[in-house]
Amino acid sequence: MNRNSHIKTHFDSRVILSFITILLISGVILAFRVNEDEPCNVEKFKIQASSFKVGELITFSDYTDNAHEWKWDFGDGTEISFRSKVAHEYKEPGKYLVNLWVNKGCNIAKMVEIKPKTEIIDSTLLPKFHAPQVAYVGEQVSFTDSTSHAKSWEWRFGEGTKIDAIDKNPTYTFSSPGQKTISLFVNDDIKHVSFKKITVFPARKEKTAITMADTWKETQPDVVDTYINTLPDRPEVASALDQQSIVPVKETEKPEEKIEVLPLDEEKLAGLIMGLAKNKLRYSNFKRYFCQDYLPKVQLKDGSVVSLYYLNNTIRGKKIELKSVSMVRNKKNNCVSLIILDYKKKGLF
Repeated sequence: MNRNSHIKTHFDSRVILSFITILLISGVILAFRVNEDEPCNVEKFKIQASSFKVGELITFSDYTDNAHEWKWDFGDGTEISFRSKVAHEYKEPGKYLVNLWVNKGCNIAKMVEIKPKTEIIDSTLLPKFHAPQVAYVGEQVSFTDSTSHAKSWEWRFGEGTKIDAIDKNPTYTFSSPGQKTISLFVNDDIKHVSFKKITVFPARKEKTAITMADTWKETQPDVVDTYINTLPDRPEVASALDQQSIVPVKETEKPEEKIEVLPLDEEKLAGLIMGLAKNKLRYSNFKRYFCQDYLPKVQLKDGSVVSLYYLNNTIRGKKIELKSVSMVRNKKNNCVSLIILDYKKKGLF
């Protein structure tokens, strides 16, 4: 009889059960780790919009392979979205960071800039009105509206926030100097407003003619007094011969003629300046309209101040378009001290 036939084979069922349990647990852990270590292959998401402005719909899309879960945060505090393709609109302008999470663990972000919403203005609906470029405190100024479709008007003349006039063609008297902004809208359409600038100068004083002789006398000593003071003292006793020898001195020089400053207003000044530009007026004749010892300066549109002679050399023989001319007079002698001029050149020089 074989000896090996007497050996019995024996396996403990508890050992087998423990082995199976360990194997199952290991499989679950491995599967969990594989799922957690899923590679992140999100490279970018797509943004589409006709314009990135307030109130406009913007579409965000993700086309990542093997993606099955999405989470969108648009950076403006709105609710999170959970789809691969979503549409969103922003209520305020600014820069926003958009975050996307794919399959929970994979994240990518982009910055979007939202601009303010621009309203389209129909230029045909803007009011059309005329206003002078300059005015004076205390003097009535007229404004004229030529808007074809206007039925009601609201004027503001730049000296407060209230409505100053509701007539079609109002008049207004400014109470303070400075640059004023005139605004008008019609038919209660506050979206379409027209603006114009007007410069208001201090109140004008009554114009008086000033002569060269008058200004010369104010600064020069009296000629007769000077001559008498230079004569030698007369002797107390003079002979008849001496008295007979005294003869009157003939005048060899004529007294200086009085050159009157010609009357000048802003309309006439504009014509004179154009006369210089067209080479039809001599500089010497142009100067006659100002106090010769007090020639005015000229302030140009860019704020620079030049002499009258420099202006003559600059515009003489040139083609210019005169936009506005105004004067400032010296309060003491009424001489024109400053000319405020705005012009532009036409063509090539």
